[in-house]
Amino acid sequence: MLKTHEKIRVPDINKEKDFFAEVNWAPKDKRTNECKVIRFSFPNGDSALVLREHLNAILFAIGKEEDQRKLIPQTINRSRHYETVVGVVATKNIQKGEQINFPIKLTLPTFSEEIIAEAQRDVINRGLTRR
Repeated sequence: MLKTHEKIRVPDINKEKDFFAEVNWAPKDKRTNECKVIRFSFPNGDSALVLREHLNAILFAIGKEEDQRKLIPQTINRSRHYETVVGVVATKNIQKGEQINFPIKLTLPTFSEEIIAEAQRDVINRGLTRR
């Protein structure tokens, strides 16, 4: 996500009336920080403010099925298990000096990470997946 003021030219197909999309234009205004609002400036001097959620909804609605799949964030919960054998040396009721071994499987706390399907595919393709 962009953290600083950025102004992006959006080209017109007819190459006559390019307009601009602008984010983070008022750093002291919390409503416009962190790309929450996009300001579109048109060649005639008009401008329009659009919430990021509305723009995302439009892009999702007009996208093909593959494009929509790329836009859907996913949360992956990963669990880790630790297996070991614990040995206890008995002092009573069992023959003295006898060792008792029993396996233990512990589940370590899970951690979650949010990913977008396309980003995960790129990581897998480059062989950089975390295990």
